[in-house]
Amino acid sequence: MPALTHFYELFQPEHYDLYIDVNRAAKQITGQSIITGTAAQQSVAIHEKGMTITAVKSNGDNVPFTIDEAAEAIRIELPAAGATTLTVDYSAPLTDTMMGIYPSYYEVDGVKKQIIGTQFETTAARQAFPCVDEPEAKATFNLAVKFDEQPGETIISNMPETHEDNGVHYFDTTKRMSTYLIAFAFGELQSKLTHTKSGVEIGVFATKAHAANELDLASTSPSVPSSSTRTSTRRRTRCRTHTSWRCRTSLPAPWKTGGW
Repeated sequence: MPALTHFYELFQPEHYDLYIDVNRAAKQITGQSIITGTAAQQSVAIHEKGMTITAVKSNGDNVPFTIDEAAEAIRIELPAAGATTLTVDYSAPLTDTMMGIYPSYYEVDGVKKQIIGTQFETTAARQAFPCVDEPEAKATFNLAVKFDEQPGETIISNMPETHEDNGVHYFDTTKRMSTYLIAFAFGELQSKLTHTKSGVEIGVFATKAHAANELDLASTSPSVPSSSTRTSTRRRTRCRTHTSWRCRTSLPAPWKTGGW
């Protein structure tokens, strides 16, 4: 049996700029994954699953690629090994598999509603954006998300939102982490935010299928790290499936449990 080659051995990502556009009405995702990293050789591969890849570029120039469905891979031929920035344009269906990016359904006063969330653990980030979807392939991430937004809807992610421009929500740069830790959710959400005695902001986000007072217990009884472990004031998000999430800030590294 031939030795298994991890994609990370061929291409080591350092940073991702992700743009994801979710159209709930069309049940379609379109996006662009820009990956800055180092290629160990000219022939490299990154993960995808169930996507239509429309273009692959290296340092701004189109490069040849093939889709290897069995390996859930895009195999790319680069002009040369070394530092490169890959740009991959793609589309994918928005499915009800509860993996990747997917809708969750609930009712309020007999009216069916949905929120969009993510479940990337362990190897489902490749259903949301092209990437080296292996735990050791840690990198930093900048996430931008656009969706068919309606009045009163909220979007949350691992990091605080820095700004919104023309319907695109931009989030702050993450710490180095694996692809499966990226998370976001949007829809008609309510929240309850507070602070611990040591100043850590914590909060709970939930759909309006929950009574407002149901958020109280979760937001007033979190476990939080000692002040000696906190190193920044950026938000890290912990989530509870599937219609409420607990969030807390000021952790030294991104973390989450459960699914989105």
